[in-house]
Amino acid sequence: MTQITGKASVKVDGTELLSDVGATLNVGGVEREAVVGPRGVQGYRETPVAPTITVTVRHTEDTDILAMARITGATVLFETDTGRSMLMRRAFVTEPPELDASNGNFDLNFSGLGLENL
Repeated sequence: MTQITGKASVKVDGTELLSDVGATLNVGGVEREAVVGPRGVQGYRETPVAPTITVTVRHTEDTDILAMARITGATVLFETDTGRSMLMRRAFVTEPPELDASNGNFDLNFSGLGLENL
């Protein structure tokens, strides 16, 4: 029977993050918007979209959230439990992480120059 992806791990420059199972990957590419005239749809307009990876990281005494907030130029590996892996090169954190002290988690949002299958 075929396995369906149920979890993913994320590595930044070779170091696996202590994370939740629910990391997300947006492959990026092109977003298309309908162009509408008086008689209906006339075509579409394309806008480039950067790929993104979002991962929920567990905060421990060894977690340097300030260093993670400054990540740029990184190699980020998204590995699924089905054996598929995608690599993001020259990745950077897109917004400052916000630590939720009630559960010890914060999200890291990455973007980069592109994705490739491994």
